[in-house]
Amino acid sequence: MKYIFAVSILIMGLFIAGCTKKNESQSAKVQKEFYTCPMHPQIITDKPGVCPICQMDLVKKITDDTATSAPSDKMNSMVAVPGTKRTLANISTMVMKKEPLNKEVTSYGYLDFAEQNSRTISARFTGRIEKLYVNNTGSVIKKGQPLFDIYSPEIVQAQNDLIIASGAGNTNGMLQSARKKLELLGMTAEQIQSLEKNKEVKTLFTYFSPLSGTVIEKKVREGAYINEGNLLFDIADLSTLWNISEIYESDLSAVHIGSPVTIHLRAYPGKEFAGKVTFISPVVDAQARTIKVRSEIANTNNLLKPQMYGETIHRISLGSGLLIPADAVINTGKRMVAWVKTPDGMFEARELTLGDKCNNGYKVISGLEAGDEVAVTGGFLIDSESQLKTTQTH
Repeated sequence: MKYIFAVSILIMGLFIAGCTKKNESQSAKVQKEFYTCPMHPQIITDKPGVCPICQMDLVKKITDDTATSAPSDKMNSMVAVPGTKRTLANISTMVMKKEPLNKEVTSYGYLDFAEQNSRTISARFTGRIEKLYVNNTGSVIKKGQPLFDIYSPEIVQAQNDLIIASGAGNTNGMLQSARKKLELLGMTAEQIQSLEKNKEVKTLFTYFSPLSGTVIEKKVREGAYINEGNLLFDIADLSTLWNISEIYESDLSAVHIGSPVTIHLRAYPGKEFAGKVTFISPVVDAQARTIKVRSEIANTNNLLKPQMYGETIHRISLGSGLLIPADAVINTGKRMVAWVKTPDGMFEARELTLGDKCNNGYKVISGLEAGDEVAVTGGFLIDSESQLKTTQTH
């Protein structure tokens, strides 16, 4: 019996000693210190110093594997960065504030003739071109300017019909019919009035330009015979041009009829030209997944030429809100995070919901408020510090 009692006392003593040793081991574990680099966590040493890779000061860490000393999730999201380390890591911050948000979509485009300002002058009669007043492609002409003189038996006969109708005093139908025929042949109201007044048939008929513009192509020569329907001149008014660009269908929300565009042309580096959207194609290119967008641009000082090539910037206002720089956003693969400086000088991780990209940043839907101070540069160092801290506490 005494033997059993002695053995029991011995076992109880060993158990108490084991528990004491375990507690001492845990206590020692809590007090164990080591030094590591925030940028290169694989560098671990038991003495202070500098990182052999980036030369940053090593940071002292304390291990803690006990359940009672495990930090909360809130504490795991908090990281302290001393001033010296903050300077070395080039950590800079900015205070979030509401500001106008504008989305930009950039695409390549080219200038073209405005179709409504382009016309073809064709022959309304048969005859022979006796004289050309405009004999060069590229010539700028004005409405009412003489283009050519022509001998046309058809026009001569029409003049005779008008003189006969006016001499007979017929105001019931023949006179109006004779005037209308000359108008359709291209004779101006002044020419018709002169003919009625002088009653003199002219064998050479001067044709005046019905519009102003630039001669894009001249298709007739002096001395040539022409027939009704022959094309004589292609004329375009270049005071307004079209800018044709293509945007991806994913950017279509940034473009609307009437929205402004800015155009940069290779011919004029550093110069901007303003226009506005007048047409958006109803069809998406099946191969490129792009949509053609047409803008009108004023050709101030005639600097612009059709087929010039350049860059088109579409802008749309998204109202006002918080804009966070792209460099301040850390994509963890599962979420978007920004590091916010707290009043006590630490940095707290904030999960973000982001909207449209605006310039070099993103619209903040949730996660930040006006007045929050966000780490713009050095956020990856803070994030790596947080991950290292989490690893050590588990």
